[in-house]
Amino acid sequence: MRLLVVFLLIWISLSYSMQLKKIEKDIYMVRGYDGLPSKENQGFISNAYGILTKEGWVVIDSLSTPKLARKFINLLKNEKNLPIKYVIITHYHLDHWYGASEFKKDGAKIISHKNLRDFYKSGMAFEFLESFKKTFGEIFKNVKLTPPDIVVNQNKTISIGGKKLNIVSMTPAHTNTDIIVYLPDKKFVFVGDLVFYKRIPFVGDTNASSKGWLEVLEKLKKMDIKKIFAGHNYPLDKKAIDFTYEYISFLRKEISKLKDEGLFYDEIKQKLQNTKYKIYPMYREFHNRNIYKIFNELDFEF
Repeated sequence: MRLLVVFLLIWISLSYSMQLKKIEKDIYMVRGYDGLPSKENQGFISNAYGILTKEGWVVIDSLSTPKLARKFINLLKNEKNLPIKYVIITHYHLDHWYGASEFKKDGAKIISHKNLRDFYKSGMAFEFLESFKKTFGEIFKNVKLTPPDIVVNQNKTISIGGKKLNIVSMTPAHTNTDIIVYLPDKKFVFVGDLVFYKRIPFVGDTNASSKGWLEVLEKLKKMDIKKIFAGHNYPLDKKAIDFTYEYISFLRKEISKLKDEGLFYDEIKQKLQNTKYKIYPMYREFHNRNIYKIFNELDFEF
């Protein structure tokens, strides 16, 4: 029995190990696991990326905890021992922002949407963190919320080590802090949680806008994009935009129709349980919350 327990612990450790993968010339990623934070995954539930330049690394998203961030930093520096110059936070959710303090400790400049800084200054970010500590136990006990050094309101361009990065506001959508990072020479885009493929997006954030999200996806469709690097999934092509668009559009249309028929939330939720999307990861975790958010959101649209 003891040997079985040891074997299971080793298996779990290996199952949730972090591995750096080179996915394009000068672009590396670590792939998080589908699910909510747990003792098993220790919060490793999203992707992070490293862009190698002649002057150092540019990182897209900081992972969920300082411990995960440190693992990622070590992997990048083992690949090429250069400083991490910038960390760009695509939005304020815990799996994209909460590891930022570890990068700051190493001298990196943190870049985010202006609204993330406002969220930090308002004190609400600290209330959210305390709530997550209660919900997920010890996972986030060492998180130190870190405000950005540089903020983006609309657009900002940075040039470093022979590479140009266009940082563009895309709010409101998944949150009110969404930004994308576009590499014009490669026609690659880092989109955070704006695009998913065969995985259910989370529309339930307090500051989400399903209508705004569809508008953002229309903008992405019009962009010259060869490859999409998202906060979840492996690298994608533009058909992933259609998957995300179709799911959100489906919910909006169905909920609107059922509301017009006089159905209340619980009745609509029941009607929309067995959709064609139920086969995809995160359906159980997010689908009903998405219905609730859109149900209420439609009341304020004119």
